[in-house]
Amino acid sequence: MSQNHPAIRVSHLGKRYTIGGPQEKYLTLRDAIVNSAKRPFKRGSPSADEGFWALKDVSFDVEPGEVVGIIGRNGAGKSTLLKILSRITFPTEGTVELLGSLGR
Repeated sequence: MSQNHPAIRVSHLGKRYTIGGPQEKYLTLRDAIVNSAKRPFKRGSPSADEGFWALKDVSFDVEPGEVVGIIGRNGAGKSTLLKILSRITFPTEGTVELLGSLGR
């Protein structure tokens, strides 16, 4: 690992969750084809689902050898950030670059 590159680089990270919308589910190829064929025939306009940003425009670098703690009040997005860094969930916008290992 080169010393002139950060171990973790987070740039303009954002994660948006939708409340009350359809649940994300894994689709089979058959489901995807059927849904795309049905889409032009659906009536009504799509509803504006209520959503919120768990993270919005978060940017930081962590240099090799640095130790970082994440603190904040309830609902500040700490767990969401850790889930994105550990690749459990994916960001809605922005990028995360990890060089090396995360945690031990």
